[in-house]
Amino acid sequence: MDRKKIKEKLHLNGIHRVCALFLVNHIFVGTKKIPCMMKRKLLSSIGCQIGEGTTIVGPIECKGTITVGKNCWIGKNFKVNGNGTVVIGDNCDFGPEVTFQTGGHKIGGHSRRAGEGEVYVQHVGNGTWIGGRSTICNNTSIGDGCVIAGCACVVHDVPNDCLVGGVPAKLIRRLEHE
Repeated sequence: MDRKKIKEKLHLNGIHRVCALFLVNHIFVGTKKIPCMMKRKLLSSIGCQIGEGTTIVGPIECKGTITVGKNCWIGKNFKVNGNGTVVIGDNCDFGPEVTFQTGGHKIGGHSRRAGEGEVYVQHVGNGTWIGGRSTICNNTSIGDGCVIAGCACVVHDVPNDCLVGGVPAKLIRRLEHE
């Protein structure tokens, strides 16, 4: 039996993921250089791509696939729920408790409203700042240079250089492009 089949049978990929996230969330805490470097390496070992210079405060929860660009700040209690994909550009900042909902359901019939499952892909452009406790839903793209106000719920695409807020998030104003 080859290695891949053995790993699948023993659920070693899942165990490796749980162990890596435990180390990220409980052992390599803080924002100093060495813990941040170790967090990046551990997350890379479970399929997450984390760019150079990115700081992950932790703890984080990551069920799906995530790619984070260079020089980003990921606040505490960052979550990727569902089996979807989150792609984050360079120089982005995330307040505490930002959640990406990468899975959901179509609306079903009367007897069971949570219908067929869906998996989403979400993008965050370069230089974007997402305020604390914001939630990103659906197949959503947030443009470059945006600000998502704290506690916003983003359910539609956000164009470049916009400030949005509220539930659901709506355009508050356009921002200057430097």
